[in-house]
Amino acid sequence: MIVCPTSRATNKQPANDTASSKSCPVSPRAGQLTPLSPGLPETPGAETKDSMSEQEQSNSTSQMPQTLMEPHFDRTPRPWERDILDDRPGPGHWAVSTRLLSSLRNKISNSGWRKSCEATGNTRKQEPEENKIVRELLETEQTYVSRLHLLDQVFFEELLKEARSSKAFSEDIVKLIFSNISSIHQFHSQFFLPELQRRVDEWVVIPRIGDVIQKLAPFLKMYGEYVKNFERAAELLAIWTEKCPPFQEVITRIQNSDISGSLTLQHHMLEPVQRIPRYELLLKEYVQKLPPDAPDRADAQKALDMIFSAAQHSNAAITEMERLQNLWDVYQRLGLEDDIVDPSNELLQEGPIQKISFRHSSTMERYLFLFNNMLLYCVPKVIQVGAQFQVRTRIDVAGMKVRELNDVEFPHSFLVSGKQRTLELQAQSQEEMNTWIQVTPFTQPGNWDWGEEGSENLVPALLAC
Repeated sequence: MIVCPTSRATNKQPANDTASSKSCPVSPRAGQLTPLSPGLPETPGAETKDSMSEQEQSNSTSQMPQTLMEPHFDRTPRPWERDILDDRPGPGHWAVSTRLLSSLRNKISNSGWRKSCEATGNTRKQEPEENKIVRELLETEQTYVSRLHLLDQVFFEELLKEARSSKAFSEDIVKLIFSNISSIHQFHSQFFLPELQRRVDEWVVIPRIGDVIQKLAPFLKMYGEYVKNFERAAELLAIWTEKCPPFQEVITRIQNSDISGSLTLQHHMLEPVQRIPRYELLLKEYVQKLPPDAPDRADAQKALDMIFSAAQHSNAAITEMERLQNLWDVYQRLGLEDDIVDPSNELLQEGPIQKISFRHSSTMERYLFLFNNMLLYCVPKVIQVGAQFQVRTRIDVAGMKVRELNDVEFPHSFLVSGKQRTLELQAQSQEEMNTWIQVTPFTQPGNWDWGEEGSENLVPALLAC
């Protein structure tokens, strides 16, 4: 967008009409979009010598922003970034919190997440709302491509160069951290942004973007790989930043430069995770603002459905990442025993329980972890250095049975019987006991065996927590 320069106190006469039209184009008519450049500055010396002195031209040229090849970012946090900046780790704490990721979908759906795009001037106020959204889509895409350029061509490439020259760390480590960021950058910079820019430039003739976004949607599935790898990437980044000075020096040098906008590498790495929900939000508003008879309505609605599907795919990747992170936390609490560490396992429930000793008419505190394929009967450790629990017994879920005991002395008690061991357990309440017995997702009426001893739940996830 070209900004009209303010009048200057000078003894020279104002420029003629022809010169003025070059520096201050006529405002667009209502319903039109002013074509936006792809983020590049105006060519120096566009004004005539009559409208600006040579000294003023020199000052103006020296203050020109950087080009797209060296992206420049406004250091002021945007409205949708403030919550994320508040959660940013301090010096020495590089890991991205799982809490930040798990709350991400709620943050991006908040109405305050998207920036205000209110235009100034009487003529711009008459611009249709859907046009403003298209303008915002283009502007945010330009900024996003600049961030992708920073990740791919600056952080990634500089770390690769350091790995090859110093041999202090492996190139494979760098590739694991940045995943498929090069493919994402290439798609947006060479395909989607040029297509979107071209459509905005032709808006008067072709006022529609639905067909362009439909071309984008199938490629968004590549984000699934990036999102799945994000937590592991953050862990590797923290580990190598702490233990490898050459690795840390490269990152610190780039983060302290103007090109990074005083933001950390972890902050920039969040951009692709946020982008698909941003597309969904903007396109949803665009469809809502379109008139019923708008020529783009059908294509825009179809594009929104496709973006929604891609967002679901991304959300599924986030859910899987959170599942693996929670599973890893459990394994750490159990001491990372080799025979139980398996990423394909699913934790169904965990919690404290009382082990009944009928011989001594007493109970002892124990802890249960129920997975899809095994029940771990554990003892809490008195001195919790490293592992918090010691595994006493592992009972295979296959062939496991459970039934309520109906014991007057020990209410809310139930029996667990498996190939490895039989346990008499007591819950704190009837509701808690029922939860252990019934919450399993595999419970079906046909899985119950009615015997003389009472009902026995033959469902594989017996103590489904």
